[in-house]
Amino acid sequence: MDLVGKKKERVISDFNSDSSWRVLDVTREDREIDWYRRGVSVKGNTYWFAEPQRGIPNQGDSSFLISFDFTRETFGPRLPLPFEWCPADVVSLSDVRDEQLAVLFQLEHTLEMEIWVTTKIEPNMLSWGSKVFLSVDMTPLTGNDFMFSFMATSFFIDEEKKIAVVFNQSKDRKHNTAFIIGQDGSLKEVDLGEVRNRDLKPLVCSYVPS
Repeated sequence: MDLVGKKKERVISDFNSDSSWRVLDVTREDREIDWYRRGVSVKGNTYWFAEPQRGIPNQGDSSFLISFDFTRETFGPRLPLPFEWCPADVVSLSDVRDEQLAVLFQLEHTLEMEIWVTTKIEPNMLSWGSKVFLSVDMTPLTGNDFMFSFMATSFFIDEEKKIAVVFNQSKDRKHNTAFIIGQDGSLKEVDLGEVRNRDLKPLVCSYVPS
């Protein structure tokens, strides 16, 4: 998927078995996907954070998810989030065993972090659990002047161990770091090596072993 220029046109290319490309013009004028928002695929469909297109009247939701249905080759309707977020907040998507969607949310003004997991997910609807998977005030753990990157944070959760592993740069931005955060409020930092380019953040892609 390409987000083309400032107009944020959506172009999805289909690579066929005969080694040819087919371009799908799927641009929607009523919603925006910021160029740095990473999509996550679950059950063969891809989901993104989105916002209403600037200049178009709000339909009651200032932030939401949208999915692309590869069977129908079209974007689906707006899908709800369990919270309201602002551009300065941290939001990130991850999949859980390719069966459910997880969303990380960190408030910019309080640094409190939450992770929610869906209970049902389809291209045109989803529902969230009534209880948050993880809710932690990060201030006592990392200080009041550090938050995860709003542009490039990635993570995964382990439901059995009741932890989330968040990948980001260290506070001094010199080392890539895995932040292992427990439901009990614990934190362990694992050094993943020196940062070679501060503009390039660590990225984790989870998968289900065959």
